This record gives sequence, C-alpha cells and structure tokens, in this order.
Amino acid sequence: MKTTTKRLALGISLFAGALAATQVLASDDKFAAYRDALAGDNPGEFWIDDGKKLFFEKRGPKKASLEQCDFGLGPGVLKGAYAQLPRYFKDTNKVETLEGRILTCMEKLQGIKPEEAVKMTYLNAAEEDSRPDDLTKIATYIAAQSNGMKFDVKPRNAQEQHALELGKKMFWRRQGAMDLACADCHANTQGKQLRGVDLPDMTDIKTAGKVMTAFPAYVLKDSNVRGQWWRNERCVLAMRLPWLKTGSEIDAALTLYMLNFASQSEEKIQVPGIKPRA
Repeated sequence: MKTTTKRLALGISLFAGALAATQVLASDDKFAAYRDALAGDNPGEFWIDDGKKLFFEKRGPKKASLEQCDFGLGPGVLKGAYAQLPRYFKDTNKVETLEGRILTCMEKLQGIKPEEAVKMTYLNAAEEDSRPDDLTKIATYIAAQSNGMKFDVKPRNAQEQHALELGKKMFWRRQGAMDLACADCHANTQGKQLRGVDLPDMTDIKTAGKVMTAFPAYVLKDSNVRGQWWRNERCVLAMRLPWLKTGSEIDAALTLYMLNFASQSEEKIQVPGIKPRA
C-alpha cells in the first residue's frame, strides 16, 4: 500500500515537473525546472528499493543472496564501498567496477553463469529503453550506501596503476571508424554542445566530480536509471568500436581514469542523480 501511494505521489510530481519545464523558455538548461521539481521525488529511488530486495533475495542455483559479497571493505560491508571502486581484487586478480564485482559475486555466491548474468546488462542498452534491469537496480542500491561521501579512487598498487594508464590511453587515443577519442567530446569542451546538451570536460576536476557522483543516474530521456558502464558504452558505440563488455578491463580502466579526477573534487556522491540525457 505504501509503495502504491509513493508511486501515485511520484506520478503527480512528474506531471508537475513536466508542466514547470514547459515554462522554461529562455534558459541555458531547459531541464532545470524539471530537475528541481523532482529533487525530492526522484523516480530512481524505486531502483534503490528494488535493488535492496534483489540484494538480499536468495537466487540462482545455489539459492544464495549477495550478503557475503566483498566489495573491498569486507564481506557484506556496503557503506563506503562504492566510494572506493573500481579497485583491485585478489580473488579475481582484476580491477573491478561496481557492476563487474556484482557479476563476480553472482557467479561465485549464487552460481549464476556469467553469460546468463551479463544478459541483464544488455537487456535495455539501447537509448530510450525504459525497461529496468536487475544489475542496475542492485548497483543503485549499493552505490546509494555511499551517499554523502566523496570518491577516493586512486591507484594503490601496480594493478590499479596499470588500469589508470590504460584508461588514460583509451581516453586520449583516436580510434574506430570515426577516428575519435573520448577526449574529442570530453576534454577542453567549454562552450561545446551535442544534441542540445553541454559536453562535460571529464579532465576538469570540478566537472568530473559533478558527473561521476551522480551515477547511477535517472535519465529523463530514457525514463530509466543508467550506470557508469552504460555511459561508457554509449561513447564507445559513438566511436564505432566493438561492444564494451560490462566490467571488462577497458570499462574498469575508463571509469577509474575519470574517477581519479572526480576524487580530487569536493563533490559528494548522491545517487541516483537526475540527467536530461546521458
């Protein structure tokens, strides 16, 4: 009953936000009024609620929950874990993102095969697809446990240093059929826009902080919550590169490289954020 009431209240808030947005005629940010109206009623909050249920639910062939998953601070410790990801894990000998680590735990704790677990990631990868997926729900719940904290992502060992250098190379190297680099859209971008949205300079500490602390974010255009992997994938797709695998070495490296800038900012994690598009 509480959930139904909450969803009804949110529907009214969404309508009010849309109405307010129509009044914004001369603004650099056409979605400012909409975001302000949703500040206290972010639709992405439902992803947190659903993600919590999935986190504690016993699933897979082993009929186990994810409660014993170690996200870097010990089994089951969620508070502050997201603020330090991606990071190196000895049990997999890899630098893993939040989403990548969830997939690892699904396989090890619940017995869900990687090829099955990863399907949920690609269910709604296309733009303007509002179908929710379990992986993003779980990731949003875990990320929200670090709300109010600053990111502290920096190389602490050789593996993470390698990931940082790989992320830097991937970010600045021109490649693909379009001969583009991430930097073409996300470095030195003052005054540049794409599809009516300002392009964020991810090498600027303040900007990187604002962007990275908002993900996973509720994307208005998609009516869906999107994680950092999805954001990375859309850029890689625009460069006409092969599909970016969730939690892959490249995914982790790109995320770590941008979070290395965000960690130097004073911005605090507040997920899910709200984005007009991502």
